[in-house]
Amino acid sequence: MATLTPELDGKMRQYKRILLSYADFKHAKLASSYILDQQLHENYPEESYVILEAMNCSMIIAYCRPFSGNTSRAAGGVPDLPGRLLRVLNSEERAIHKVVMQDRNKVLAHSDDEAIQVEPVILQVAGRDMVLPVKSWGLAPLTKEATIIFRSAAKKLFVATMEERQRLEPELIPYLRVANPENPFEPADRWPNKANSGDAKSYEAD
Repeated sequence: MATLTPELDGKMRQYKRILLSYADFKHAKLASSYILDQQLHENYPEESYVILEAMNCSMIIAYCRPFSGNTSRAAGGVPDLPGRLLRVLNSEERAIHKVVMQDRNKVLAHSDDEAIQVEPVILQVAGRDMVLPVKSWGLAPLTKEATIIFRSAAKKLFVATMEERQRLEPELIPYLRVANPENPFEPADRWPNKANSGDAKSYEAD
């Protein structure tokens, strides 16, 4: 396996982010499709609040992961997804992108006091004082209309990452190790590193 130059090392780290992001947008696309196909908004919050809120949280966390800092600041870390890929989104999709990024940062991945607006109050019930935390509902899901737009954005970014992978991959293929077909995760020192033909094709395992 050839040695990477500093320029190619940067491309390799970007390529790894593309591979990770492809899976993230795929999950966001599938989760939002499930919400819409199963019409989970129709009976919310009386019946489907647990599954809808869980699926909503899952799809937003996955969607935002490529843009959320990750290990880009560490030496040799994988950078965030390039912002230029957001050009594929229209104005509605960009607006939803901003909303879900804020949801992820303020209430889904973290408990931000300003966003959740928590206030402990005292309720006097039957002559007794009870402390009750009053707060906004941070897990409230996107509306059906917003979820439709979200799914469209996830689909577009899913395609964009695949196209970016196809752009980067040919130059990097000669630098990839040849994996053991019986155990692709096996460390390289346990598997003879056979010659890389350089003409491998893209493959995405389901």
